[in-house]
Amino acid sequence: MTSARYTAFLFLTVLSGILIHTWWTKRPVSLCNTLSCIQMDDSSRFRNKDTYSDTQSTYRALFEHNGRFLRIDAQRTAQNSAGQERDAAVTKIKAMFEKAPAPYPGEISDAIVCDPAFVPTYEEIGPDKARISLFVGYLNNRMTFGSCSQSQAVYRGALALMHCAEQSLLLRVELIAKTDDFVIHEKELMNQIRSLRCGK
Repeated sequence: MTSARYTAFLFLTVLSGILIHTWWTKRPVSLCNTLSCIQMDDSSRFRNKDTYSDTQSTYRALFEHNGRFLRIDAQRTAQNSAGQERDAAVTKIKAMFEKAPAPYPGEISDAIVCDPAFVPTYEEIGPDKARISLFVGYLNNRMTFGSCSQSQAVYRGALALMHCAEQSLLLRVELIAKTDDFVIHEKELMNQIRSLRCGK
């Protein structure tokens, strides 16, 4: 190999190495790729259906297995504000189902009220450091909480909010199934969502 060819080869090798190193160190780091941010019984069965956001600060995705859905929303959060953010999320969900004044009060009703049978139940489980705020209720055909009648209650789901201090993450995890499926297998599904833990 001539001196000029050797110099060109050496230059291209060094340049390639620099480019690969730059790409490797600058690539986005996923917060929860392949559900790494959580541990939950049977979560490995779920396959990614859609990813809405996958950055260093947020991860939002929908997973599916046999007609059941697992929705993850992970956000990077500061340690000193994590508790407040979780409490704010809990308050927001509870407020959706509180008695509200009707926009046009009249003879029929002065308030909008959700039938108590469709108001999500709420409980807190686990020790303070790994506390899970858990809602269980009905979801509409777009898989969002807010169904207040049988005709709207297409799905039933469990929504867990928790803070993972070591990973500095605020997690919102939803386990959703068609209403009939959820009711028939409620014990199994509730055991599954209660097994939720922070990832490693």
